Amino acid sequence: MESSLRLIGGPILAVAISAAAPAAAQDSEFGVLHVAPGVEDTFYACTPCHSEMIVAQQGLSRAGWDELLDWMVEEQGMVELEGEERQVILDYLAAHYNEDRPNFPKLQ
Repeated sequence: MESSLRLIGGPILAVAISAAAPAAAQDSEFGVLHVAPGVEDTFYACTPCHSEMIVAQQGLSRAGWDELLDWMVEEQGMVELEGEERQVILDYLAAHYNEDRPNFPKLQ
């Protein structure tokens, strides 16, 4: 019985996550990320290691995102983002996934 619950749990969880994402975002090639300048760089820098939903669920200041990027490089083996690419990604994250969390995925 326990194993059949696990099989059912996966699709139910997927439906719940899918329902939480705005319909327009589900149609985007960048998943749930807010489409704005910097989304492409952010999506492709983040999603080799984790879902874009992890990004969308955060709410950090620019300094917090900067520290998190350093931590991911040092502790998780992320490829270091340098120069303009890092600035574009930080600008995007600070504008759209800051402490106010203006683009946090919501139920519709």
